[in-house]
Amino acid sequence: MSGAPGPLFRLIRNQKVAFLMVGAANTAIGFGFFVFFELTIGVVYGYLVTLVFAHVFSVICAFFLYRTFVFKVRGNFFGDLARFELVYLTSLGVNFVLLPILVELAGLPPITAQALIVFVTAMISFFGHRDFSFRRKTPLQDEPAALPTPTPEEADPVTPKVSIVIPAYNNADYLAETVGSVLAQTFQDFEVIISDHSSTDATWEVMQGFAGDPRFRLLKTEAGGGALRNWNRVSQEATGEYIKLVCGDDLLYPEILAQQVAALDAAPTAVLAASKRDIVDANSAPIIRARGLAGLSGVSDGGLAVRKTVRAGTNIFGEPGCVLLRRRDLEAIGWWDDRWPYLIDETTYARVLLRGDVIGVGSGALAGFRVSDSQWSVRLAGSQHQAASAFHQWMHEVHPDIVSRADVVVGNLTARAMALARRLTYLYLGRRMSKTKANVA
Repeated sequence: MSGAPGPLFRLIRNQKVAFLMVGAANTAIGFGFFVFFELTIGVVYGYLVTLVFAHVFSVICAFFLYRTFVFKVRGNFFGDLARFELVYLTSLGVNFVLLPILVELAGLPPITAQALIVFVTAMISFFGHRDFSFRRKTPLQDEPAALPTPTPEEADPVTPKVSIVIPAYNNADYLAETVGSVLAQTFQDFEVIISDHSSTDATWEVMQGFAGDPRFRLLKTEAGGGALRNWNRVSQEATGEYIKLVCGDDLLYPEILAQQVAALDAAPTAVLAASKRDIVDANSAPIIRARGLAGLSGVSDGGLAVRKTVRAGTNIFGEPGCVLLRRRDLEAIGWWDDRWPYLIDETTYARVLLRGDVIGVGSGALAGFRVSDSQWSVRLAGSQHQAASAFHQWMHEVHPDIVSRADVVVGNLTARAMALARRLTYLYLGRRMSKTKANVA
């Protein structure tokens, strides 16, 4: 399809099916108009006059149905209507030729003849509206990130390949830099969904700087529900085949989407792609480089990867910005899992990975995970190893064939050591965890 998906896409996860459903409704409505006018004015003025009246009413009705429910297009109302009418004029021309042939030469009743012609005109309408009526140009994937903001006519993609979803909360100091790293991607077939979870700083005001870009949707999430509420909100709004959740203060490096999308496209058994990341401070300066994956490279069995993360006592896949998921698999497990809030990402990854393989992508870091005093996970540091131990035990109880008792013991000991190391790191970093303090220093 050439127009971006409309509201019906949320119920029917295939825009072609949504198009055909509305097309079927339009066909029935159009045929209904023909029958109505044939039984009223047609008996006086003839079936060709009936055809004209039915055409006018059918086009107006169909235009609003397609534009409202199937295609999410903005602007250029009259241009869309003109192209829409051209498609229907083509169908009308076919009708004018075939209807008299079937009525006058074949001797069919007008209503029966029109019913046969509907099949021909339906095909013309389908391809015409798909490729012409609501056409919107898509930005080229190899265009540089510094290009001017595209207009709605140039940038409403079809269903985007990737949905970048950003659950923002009190990220005013970092959000613009985070979004800038998204826009700097070499892979450009994406949409961006940002939702502010009732921030008390200027996060919503910062978001307004992106309101003019048609690739963006800016939402608000009501207070309460913890991180889970906002993470699920933005993820469930996604329309792309793949989802990458990026916290409102983290960074993507320019090649991460291109490399991870290519990897998942090439491995249909894989449900998740992950890459190493740099740990950066409040001013984006690296603290630790290329951390993560614990040796995973290329395609690996998902169950074995889950066992590896348990034994490591830490999330070897990295924060959500390091990971690209297939939307269908995230939806299949019931979205994000926060039974242990600090491990919302790792728990969710584990459940997804029980459905397929994982791909370790890239040799170096492809993202930046920010350690700052505003980050919610930092405030949960004290309970990290308890959460990890509970997660390990749960995995053993649910999947003893994957995680053994010995794995749990090793993982718990490692998790305690990792939690202590994190707390010491946060104390050592001090001013580097605050943009304001770091600038003052």
